[in-house]
Amino acid sequence: MLVLTGILLSRRSPDRAFSHGYARAENLFGLLAAIVMIALGGLMLYESYLAVLDPVPIKDAFLAIAVAVLAGSSSLVLALMKIRLSKKSGSLALKIEAYNSVKDGLSSFVVVAGIGLASLGLLYFDALAGIAISVMIIAVGYVLVKESSVVLMDGCLCPGLVDRLSSIALSVEGVLGISDVRLRKVGRLIAGQATVRLDESMTVAEAHRVTEDVKKRIINEFGDISDIVLEIEPSKGTPSRA
Repeated sequence: MLVLTGILLSRRSPDRAFSHGYARAENLFGLLAAIVMIALGGLMLYESYLAVLDPVPIKDAFLAIAVAVLAGSSSLVLALMKIRLSKKSGSLALKIEAYNSVKDGLSSFVVVAGIGLASLGLLYFDALAGIAISVMIIAVGYVLVKESSVVLMDGCLCPGLVDRLSSIALSVEGVLGISDVRLRKVGRLIAGQATVRLDESMTVAEAHRVTEDVKKRIINEFGDISDIVLEIEPSKGTPSRA
C-alpha cells in the first residue's frame, strides 16, 4: 500500500504548495516501505531465535512444502515482470516492489528447505530458515533505504553521466566551455543545471538559441533527464571544458 500510494501521489500535477510537483513522493513512500521491511525482518529474526531455543514439530509438512513452492514460483515470475517494468520506467517504487517479490520467492524456497529438514527430525532447521530469511529481508531493506535516501538528499548515483553530458554540450556550435554540472534525481527522472561559456559578443537572441540547442540535445540523448537549467557565462577564447 505504501508503494502504491507513493506512485499515485507522484503523478499529481504541480500546485501552489508544490510548484515542482510530487515526483519525490514515490521516493518518500519507498523509504517508508523499506523501513517497515527492516522492522518486520527484525521481528521475524527475534521470533526465529525463540523458535531455535524451543523447536516444535511441523504438522502437515507436505502441504506446507507444496504451498511454499507454489508461492515462491509465483513470486519469482512476478518479480521478473516488475524488474523489467522498473528498468523501463526508472521507478524506484517499482524496483522496491520487485525486490519484495524476489525476497518473497527466495524466502519461500528457503522455507521449503527448512520444512523438509525439520520433517526429517531436524526441528531447529525450520527456525534457522526463518533466521536466514530475516537477514535477507533486513539486507534488502537496507539497500532500498540507502537508494531512497540518496534521492531525497538530492543525490544522483549516475557515474559517467556528467562527462557524457559535457561532451554533448561542447559539440554544440557556439559553446566555448561548460562547468559546474550538477545532477539530482527527482522521482524517477533526473534534473540538472550547469554553466555554459559563450562568446561575449553574442546577442541575447543568439545566446538563447545556443542554450536551447544544448538543452534539446541533452534531453534527446538522455531519456531520463527531464530538464536542465543553463546559466550563461560570457567569455572569450577557444572551446574548452572548464
